[in-house]
Parts: sequence; C-alpha cells; structure tokens
Amino acid sequence: MNQIRPPLQIGDIARADFRTSFVADAENSRIQKTLELPYRYQPARLALSLSLAQPTAPTPISDSGGRPIRGDTLFGQDEADLTLWVALIVEHSGAVGLTRREFQDLVAGHWARGMAILSKTEKSASSIEDAFAQLMSDASSH
Repeated sequence: MNQIRPPLQIGDIARADFRTSFVADAENSRIQKTLELPYRYQPARLALSLSLAQPTAPTPISDSGGRPIRGDTLFGQDEADLTLWVALIVEHSGAVGLTRREFQDLVAGHWARGMAILSKTEKSASSIEDAFAQLMSDASSH
C-alpha cells in the first residue's frame, strides 16, 4: 500500500513550530543579547541565510532541544516573505515533494550550521552592523 505524502503547504509552515539544537538555540540567545537584538528570530534568520549561502546540505541535528519559533515569526507574516524563505530552503535541498517534517528538519540543520558560522563572526564584532560587514567581507572573498 502506497502512503500519500501530504504536500508542503505555506499555511502549515506558518503555523508550525521550528526549533534547532539546544546548543544552537543557546548560541542564538547569546548572540541576540550580545548584539542587543530585540527578537529571537533576528539571529535565527541571519543564521539561516548564512547556511543557505553554503553549497552543501547542512548536517541533520542530533537533538531538537531548542526553544521553538513559530513559522510566521521565523520567516515573516507577509506571505511573500514566507514563500521566499520556503522556496530558498526547498531549492537548496534539491528535494521534490518535501513533507512538513522534512522541511522542519532542513530548517533545524540550516539554523544550527548558520549559527556556528555567525558565532565565529560575532565574537569579533561589536554590533550587528559590524558582524554584517564582516560576513559580507568574508562572502566577497570566496
């Protein structure tokens, strides 16, 4: 008997909870505090972006002990923003017919990998602007 895999729906992504590893979530909170960012999703979005800039798939996380961020908060409440994030993540994966769970797992992996990248940069930055400038400089040198 063939099981029908439910297709990925934008509304499901908006309502779903996303979490990363306990370690990456702790780093997310530390960076948020250090750079005086008002929202948890800000370093998370930057981490996702940094990971998506890597050509390879992220390593799946071994634990999902981090605190959740709802999809419409992590990716934005505007449908265009949410759809763009979903498209970027799905396209990067190269997979067809992802389920919501598979998508959540990809986000968790990207978030953890990106947080590791951000953490290295942030330790030598004094502000979010400085961190961003360093990240852009690193990206242009590759």
